[in-house]
Amino acid sequence: MTDSNLAAWPRVANKQTIYPNSAGVYALFLHEDATIPNVRPGEFGLVYVGLGQGARGLAARCHFKGKTAGHSPRRSLSALLADQLCLRPIFIRKPSGATTFKLDKASEQLLDQWMENSLSVAFQLNDNPGEHERELIRRWEPPLNCDKKICPLNAQQLFVLDRRDKFKAMAAQMASNG
Repeated sequence: MTDSNLAAWPRVANKQTIYPNSAGVYALFLHEDATIPNVRPGEFGLVYVGLGQGARGLAARCHFKGKTAGHSPRRSLSALLADQLCLRPIFIRKPSGATTFKLDKASEQLLDQWMENSLSVAFQLNDNPGEHERELIRRWEPPLNCDKKICPLNAQQLFVLDRRDKFKAMAAQMASNG
């Protein structure tokens, strides 16, 4: 069964969550006492909706421990929290020619800690998580969902993308200078 009413999804701290090796959709919620500079969370503090599928399902999609390069919500949060947490990006050029960034080890740990202290997670098992994820993104327009272009991007999502682009450009400049 799929439930699109995110208010009904039980939210818990990441440390209290056991992620199943099953397909599903998850949502990240900002705590009431936390802020992301220049970003307004959606209803209930919603900031991101994602999916877990494949052999490890949701267990493979935990974003609370660090590999920023491969996780959209971590890239967005790192760009938005860079000044506040003094995060240092590292520019990456993939074999395909695509470019992105990750964080140095100390910065990854700072972001991990901020996420543990500032976000809650909820998830729902679903045999067709891709469609359910798209439905939730269209309905709730979480500010950090700016990659998949599921629907026209709103002002918040465009702002997040701009910050990510600027943070990646800073990483590229640092790489070319050093």
